[in-house]
Amino acid sequence: MASNEAIYSATYSNVPVYEFNVEGNHVMRRRQDDWINATHILKVADYDKPARTRILEREVQKGVHEKVQGGYGKYQGTWIPLSEGRLLAERNGVLAKLLPIFDFRPGPVSPPQAPKHHTAASTKELKQGPPMSQISEDQYDNISAQLNDDDSIENSTVASASYMDEDDVLYRQKTGSRKRKRGPEVNFYEQQHTLYADSLLDYFMLSSEAGEPYRLDPPQPPEGFQINRAIDDQEHTGLHWGAAMGDIEIIRMFISLGANIHVPNVRGETPLIRAVLFTNNYEKETMPKLTSILQGSINDTDKFRATVFHHIAMTTKSSSRKKCARYYFQVLLNKLSDISTPYEMSKLLNSQDNHGDTALHIVARHGARKCVRLLIGAGAGGDILNRNDESANQIMQRQISQRHEKFGPASSSPLAPPPPVLVNGTSAADASQTTEKPLALANSSCYTTQSAQSFSTAFGPMVLDKGLQISLALENEIQEKDADLAEAIRLGEIADAERDAVRQATLKLMVENSTEHESEEDTGFVAVQAEQWRAQNESFLEQEQHRNLHQEIRAREEDLARRNAGQMMNGVDGDGSGGGRNDGEKLEVAHALVREQERRRELSRMVVEAQADAGMGERGEAYRRLVAGSVGVQEEDVAAMVPELLEELEMSRAEGVGLGRMGAGAGIVSGRVLAV
Repeated sequence: MASNEAIYSATYSNVPVYEFNVEGNHVMRRRQDDWINATHILKVADYDKPARTRILEREVQKGVHEKVQGGYGKYQGTWIPLSEGRLLAERNGVLAKLLPIFDFRPGPVSPPQAPKHHTAASTKELKQGPPMSQISEDQYDNISAQLNDDDSIENSTVASASYMDEDDVLYRQKTGSRKRKRGPEVNFYEQQHTLYADSLLDYFMLSSEAGEPYRLDPPQPPEGFQINRAIDDQEHTGLHWGAAMGDIEIIRMFISLGANIHVPNVRGETPLIRAVLFTNNYEKETMPKLTSILQGSINDTDKFRATVFHHIAMTTKSSSRKKCARYYFQVLLNKLSDISTPYEMSKLLNSQDNHGDTALHIVARHGARKCVRLLIGAGAGGDILNRNDESANQIMQRQISQRHEKFGPASSSPLAPPPPVLVNGTSAADASQTTEKPLALANSSCYTTQSAQSFSTAFGPMVLDKGLQISLALENEIQEKDADLAEAIRLGEIADAERDAVRQATLKLMVENSTEHESEEDTGFVAVQAEQWRAQNESFLEQEQHRNLHQEIRAREEDLARRNAGQMMNGVDGDGSGGGRNDGEKLEVAHALVREQERRRELSRMVVEAQADAGMGERGEAYRRLVAGSVGVQEEDVAAMVPELLEELEMSRAEGVGLGRMGAGAGIVSGRVLAV
């Protein structure tokens, strides 16, 4: 039996346990059913939290287990039967260290109380919120990784990472934990603030795990609590946390108590900026309500002059966040359209951070096409240059060129972005450098009223942007039509090849079945086959003529449209072909068109008949006489000897010798007969 000296007894969350301390790690075994905490065993094995989670999910939680998440921190974890725990410890090489707790046999005397745990039993909770003892260090680290920007990729503060200075990074590496350290207690109010700040953090962590059916009530602030004071080391206030978590109820409570919606954290981020860095408001669909509450801070920037739109744009670096970013963009743009003028909205969207980037620069760089179209449609300019003398249009053009090199021409799908190139082939960036500024921009000072000055200042860029969008749409439409035309040409070439193949098969069939000894049945079959080939040949010819006529009509329509457009630009009405004719003239033209179509079909049938008879005229008779003279047979016997001549010719080619008694001349004649 193992020594009982290292085994202690304790009670956590009203559950009595045996406790064994291994190098600072407390391993617990329940007294009522002898189940042991598997999470504690893996801690003794010195696995970090991600590794412990993987082992628990892949090995432990597939069997009999009980997962405890609430209650006292040290009691939490995954509990399993004692026998399963022994196997787990053995697999991970720590069974020898844990033998005292596994081999312990309870006796008549209970082991001594665990040090510093004589009062660990649960007590009545205060109404202000859950006690500090309910949150374990692992729980806090897990939530902190989601609500801060250096631990998690999916829920990390992507934007803040790019706007962080070196001192802040060093400060975080030294401090480690996000939870605010308690300093010397100065007075009662300071102590109350510290306790309430801790209960707030506990509330946010527990409510994120509880889910909607088990929603907790937010803790009520004590008397004299300073609502705008920070509650963690990153200088986040309760309003920052509430906005990030999408907790509308507690946000409204803070606002009613005088919370400042413009309060910054250590990087100058407002609660609204913190909200768009996480997906909580997207998942809960609370962004419209949050935006209505915090709309007064939409124009705020952080210490790096980045707006809320910059931060949303930064999250598009992760492909899984692009849909969420579009949702945030749309909600904010809808709110802006209600509370601001088009000029003010365009000015905010075109604001530049310390790098000279606008939000459009960032989403274009990340390839978020739908976000690009959303911002351009709202008035974002694509010709603004950053500190690298690069515009968003240039970034989009470079990406489109790279896609063309890698994947070929752009797709005609409506999801494909229109290339940022003008109709005349000039890039948007070049156009922005060569096009003079609108006259209204230069002369806006001549207006005395503020409305006129605002309109004259905003109208020019707005017209340029809309003109660019129309040009891009036209360019995309022309490219689609060119692709359709290329496809039609390809299909026409395939039809030509098939028609030639049918023609060759028809000729070969006629030669093979042209003997004088054919039976009446064979003759009928050949006639049917010939008629089928002739009909198919005529069909291919009709398709070819239809394609040529379609291309000719389309070319004439485009030429007529260009002439009419030119006449309209010069103030002259188009010719309106057909528009001035009366019904009698139109009927006469229609009858003429029908007659020409019938004539064309008759000529097509004549062409097919002529092709079918090819080789049977004077030239065919000359070839027949030539073969008869070379072989020494009667002319009427040549047709019957064609199969034999062809067979002997093929054999001679395969053997590499002449044709024997017929000689090389007969071989040449046979080759010509085959060509006919």
